[in-house]
Amino acid sequence: MVYLALASKRGARCRLLVPENLGVCIYLKVVVLFDILKGYGVEVDDRGVGARDDQKTILPITHFETTQDATAITNKAFARLQSADVGAADLTPVVSELFSELVLNAAQHSESDVGAFGCVQFYEFEGGARFTCTVADGGIGVFESLCRNDKLRSRVTYDWDALELAVRERVSGTGDPHRGIGLYGVRDDVRIQGRSLLLHSGLGSLEINEDLESSAKRTRLFPGTLAFLSIPA
Repeated sequence: MVYLALASKRGARCRLLVPENLGVCIYLKVVVLFDILKGYGVEVDDRGVGARDDQKTILPITHFETTQDATAITNKAFARLQSADVGAADLTPVVSELFSELVLNAAQHSESDVGAFGCVQFYEFEGGARFTCTVADGGIGVFESLCRNDKLRSRVTYDWDALELAVRERVSGTGDPHRGIGLYGVRDDVRIQGRSLLLHSGLGSLEINEDLESSAKRTRLFPGTLAFLSIPA
């Protein structure tokens, strides 16, 4: 979605080709991917799938730009979590608070031409169930954000080492010593009870879970930053 939105914003003609599997089309319709891309001028053949709701889609893909927008979609996700008959009720504050940190981080630092997008879902599968929170933008990325701080510029060379630095306490591209708590707090919260966090920015990715904080590595390009949070229900 981010690739297509950016390409369309920059004047390219874009068309989304969907799989023949009707179930995939229904899912993409439920999370409103088709509608968002149409809003960016992307050609989409949704194969005539009608609008529908799914309680397990706590928050469909939702566009936001400002910190006010981020607060609004966090409140919406919290309200849906409270009313949805999914997972454990005591996880509602955990899911909403961690999601809030990720969306605020994107709103404050991404400087994205297409804004950012957040989604919260609940999955049931053999052996368990999980909440997932995804936040993605097409912005400047973690590396460039940290380089805005003169004290950090010499400490980062690549996208992947920028990610390792970004999850440390009080590390922020703003240079404000009182900032840099958000991602650090999320990192600590996911290192328990089977939770995991994947960060992907530019050519770098970093995975954090209860057993291991893996070394960041070079991977395929993602424009901006993607954060994917998984919490067992």
